Amino acid sequence: MTATEYPNTSPDPGSGVSTPNSLEKKALAEQLGDVHMNILPPKKLIICLAAMSLGLFISFSDQTSITVALPNIASDLNAETTINWAGTSALLANTVFQVLFGRLSDIFGRKTVLMTCLAILAISDLACGFAQTGVQFFIFRAFAGIGNGGIQSLTMVIMSDIVTLKQRGKYQGILGAQVGLGNAIGPFIMAGFIKHSKWRNFYYMMTPLVCLVAITIFILVKNDSTKNNLDNVLSNREKFKNIDYFGLIFSSAALTLLLIPISGGGSTYAWNSTIVIVMFIIGTLCLCGFLFIEWKVSRLPMIPLRLFKHLSLSQVLLSNFLFGMAYYGFLYYMPYYFQIVRNLDVIVSTVFLLPLVLMQSIISIVSGQVISYTGHYLPTIICGYVLWTLSCGLLLLWDTNTNYGAIAVILFIMGCGVGCTFQPTMIAAQAQARRSERAVVISTRNVIRSFGGAVGVAMGSLIVSNSLLKEITKAEASPQDYGNIPQSYLLYFKAHLYNRIEMTGISETQAHFIRKMYMKSIRDFFYLTIPLIGICLVSTLVVKDTGLQCIDEKRPELEEKKK
Repeated sequence: MTATEYPNTSPDPGSGVSTPNSLEKKALAEQLGDVHMNILPPKKLIICLAAMSLGLFISFSDQTSITVALPNIASDLNAETTINWAGTSALLANTVFQVLFGRLSDIFGRKTVLMTCLAILAISDLACGFAQTGVQFFIFRAFAGIGNGGIQSLTMVIMSDIVTLKQRGKYQGILGAQVGLGNAIGPFIMAGFIKHSKWRNFYYMMTPLVCLVAITIFILVKNDSTKNNLDNVLSNREKFKNIDYFGLIFSSAALTLLLIPISGGGSTYAWNSTIVIVMFIIGTLCLCGFLFIEWKVSRLPMIPLRLFKHLSLSQVLLSNFLFGMAYYGFLYYMPYYFQIVRNLDVIVSTVFLLPLVLMQSIISIVSGQVISYTGHYLPTIICGYVLWTLSCGLLLLWDTNTNYGAIAVILFIMGCGVGCTFQPTMIAAQAQARRSERAVVISTRNVIRSFGGAVGVAMGSLIVSNSLLKEITKAEASPQDYGNIPQSYLLYFKAHLYNRIEMTGISETQAHFIRKMYMKSIRDFFYLTIPLIGICLVSTLVVKDTGLQCIDEKRPELEEKKK
């Protein structure tokens, strides 16, 4: 089929633009999906995956490193009360553009979009190092979120092109391990810069490293034949014509207008303030507009709504939203427990990430092998959610003097649970969709998980800040119940909620009450994680596990069995 031959297209007279219908959408999507399918022999496959794993490692190192640096960055940029936006802005931008990555890679090619995202990350990291105000830093972290989202999404999409779903479990450990290693090593390197140099040098270092990774991927990941075949399906003009511009505008507006009040409500803005109410109303209307555009208007929708006709796929995507809330929220607020409540050095506090992220990496490899061996993903995912729910319940044991060994064991259990769910749910999502939809399924899954992460960080900010403000109000009203903390110190405390506050000038008893106030606020967030992962566990029980084939690959097998 040539670039201009679209089946089932109904021309709109006078406009010169074809009106999309469901058959046309499906036919074009299948053509684009088939173009990118390129199963590689084992030797080439290992080389390709090894190159892409570098991109995944550098992306997660960059994304997670900021968690241990937030108090220091807040102090340096005079952004003590707004530093939570460093995480929220990155996840927000990540979410907004994740919507687009699947379709862009279908239209322009996987490698082209991946290299663009690496370039965005390199420039953004350099800009983060030069940031002079909190607002500048938040904007540059947002652009870094765009780059990171594209790298993470495209790596998974390319993997789905070069291995079959049956083989994915066998090879997913190569990529899954990089998630854990990046999450472990990134904070360690950042902690080293904070202790012996300055946090800005971390970002100066990241830029050349990202460029080196980009060069490696450009050389080792080949897609010449794919590009030629893609040009036969869509001309350059038609590639730009098929971008879902209206969908991107409405999705960006909806996500932004909904997340800003969620993050700032009750602390930055009053819940009943005009700006919060208006943002919620307009954001909801934009979300409805986006859904209509994806349903009726777009020729190549970024999120095909037909995906949600499958109950099992909808349940898998719901669980990704919920565990994104729990996982990213926990990663952002765990350092506050170690650095403020336990008063640990930034490097020592980073050590406590290891039981979580290293077990996530190891179990990701093991779970992939188990899935490939058994041919089923559901038992592994259920086991993961059981362990994760248990660990969230055990988080309530954390206090100002909890034994460090017990803390490590709880994080060890959580790491096992996360390792059994992060990558296996990707396999489950692909198995519940058509083969040609693999890119948009991965993109949809990632955007829903990232949106959950952005909501989780925002909800964490809301819970922690409002809990602290309530505790400060109580301390002002009944100073004798809080060790008679001076009023001047409480005012300082209120203005530095997200900073590693100085406790000089107050007694040890008063410092103990301050830490208890932080502990209560962080524990309030821990309470939220229990039902989130519990719902993931329950919803997964209704998912149908029919093996490691896409739904359109299962029909021929079933017909053969009937004969």
